[in-house]
Amino acid sequence: MVLVIAHRGASGYYPENTLKSIEYAIEMDSDIVEIDLKMTKDRQIVLMHDDAVDRTTNGKGPVKDLTVQQLKTLDAGGGEGIPLLTEVMELFQKSTVIFMFDISSRGYEEQIVELIHKHDFDTRSIISGAYDPLKFIKLLNPRLKLAPSFDRASDHSIMEAAAMGAGIFNCHHASISQEVVDTAHVYGLQVIAWGVNEIENVHRMIEVGADGITSNYPDVVRRMVSLAQA
Repeated sequence: MVLVIAHRGASGYYPENTLKSIEYAIEMDSDIVEIDLKMTKDRQIVLMHDDAVDRTTNGKGPVKDLTVQQLKTLDAGGGEGIPLLTEVMELFQKSTVIFMFDISSRGYEEQIVELIHKHDFDTRSIISGAYDPLKFIKLLNPRLKLAPSFDRASDHSIMEAAAMGAGIFNCHHASISQEVVDTAHVYGLQVIAWGVNEIENVHRMIEVGADGITSNYPDVVRRMVSLAQA
């Protein structure tokens, strides 16, 4: 069973990290929805990949220098706003989809862990991203599933993920091979390939035995996985 992971929601079709992209990712039968988290000036957690809002909204400036009130005036594309993490958790409380929360920096790990527990998302959460914040999250809640992200696969990076108690080796697809998958499995790690947006790369990840595929087009991945398993 290859897991289908929607990258920033169904971001190939709708503005990334918005409620609409999440809704359609779920409608497209994604197993996991990956979203990116940043902290605002008034210490609220919002969905945003970049450090600044310039690329994905009609605004300018670093997220850390803007309040939620300021961020809520911005258009993230197609009239969509920038959601708070709490809004996502409340809206999709009754869904069974798993969320992968991507964290790229330190400073808000405790708040994320608290929100996950408060909204009963403990068994529906995977924490991905940078090594240091994930290592701290493991100390805060050892039961949360971690998926440290790597640009390249190597024996060292696989052992690094295993040593921190991660459950997933989360890596760019370009360097994932059958050997990488086999090695990761020896260490008890699932392998999730990210950045998989071309059909030939989806096919290759299925062929080498990746456990999950992260794509902007989760519906395409779902169709190809279904055909491969038929």
